Amino acid sequence: MQQTAIAFKSRRLTLEGVLSLPEGLQQPYPAFVMCHPHPMLGGNMGNPLVTSVCRAACEAGFASLRFNFRGVEGSEGEFGNGDGVHDDIKSALNMMRRWPGVDGKLITLGGYSFGAGAILRGLRHFKRAQSLVLIAPPLSAIAESRVVKDKRPKLFVVGQNDRLVSSVELQYMLDSVREPLQFREIPDGDHSLSGHEWEVADEVVGFAKKTLN
Repeated sequence: MQQTAIAFKSRRLTLEGVLSLPEGLQQPYPAFVMCHPHPMLGGNMGNPLVTSVCRAACEAGFASLRFNFRGVEGSEGEFGNGDGVHDDIKSALNMMRRWPGVDGKLITLGGYSFGAGAILRGLRHFKRAQSLVLIAPPLSAIAESRVVKDKRPKLFVVGQNDRLVSSVELQYMLDSVREPLQFREIPDGDHSLSGHEWEVADEVVGFAKKTLN
């Protein structure tokens, strides 16, 4: 696996990210773009779950990108409680789509907690993504999203003991979401999913491989 620190533009702001590319595999690669949790809770592209998913994706033959939203660590601008993050995600997708050796028609977009909520709320902006991974998404974001009618393959993941995102309530809300849809509950996992990073990563990468083939 080859990891490279990169910078890309989101409108007038420069965002930082880490691009991982497989080694010894034939191009073009499918791609995975991952969005991090809320920075007020310590979320950034170095989050253990985010890095585990990206590493597992790369080991499975994907080019993967994790990045910091505007105003987080070395990314320019102000976070502003999420204003502008839709532009950041769209820019990350466009950058990945154009990267040499990447198949721009085979991209999975994933997010964890706040990152998943940002994807759900801005869904209409992310048409370049062929499938979606939503880990511990805020229930309010589902209620405000167009995901109910979205035709793309979707994977929802939540911890059994998540006190912020009730597994039972999430399953109930997903009853009205259009197929194809998969749901995975992580036994004994809480919202941090600490200790379950590779279990989640395996689920996510398995889903991405099936939906992009």
